[in-house]
Amino acid sequence: MSRYKGRTDSKEIEKAFPHIVEMIVPLGGFGKKLDDIYEWHSARGIEAMRGHGWHDKSGRFYVRWCFSSLITARDFAREFGGPIVKGR
Repeated sequence: MSRYKGRTDSKEIEKAFPHIVEMIVPLGGFGKKLDDIYEWHSARGIEAMRGHGWHDKSGRFYVRWCFSSLITARDFAREFGGPIVKGR
């Protein structure tokens, strides 16, 4: 059963959009950078797709931005940072 009715499971998103950029969320959140990320997606006419977020042992939170194209994932990583990763 899904937690949110009508929302696609993050695992399914990561299967459909296999090129993933993983970013550490700064303390206090992304702030304006999150607005810039969504604007970046909008300017390219693509929907922002997020995969499975997770916490590491030190408590840092990671968010995974998912793309269908490796070229788009590389452009995103150059603009906002974070490595391109495969499933963890």
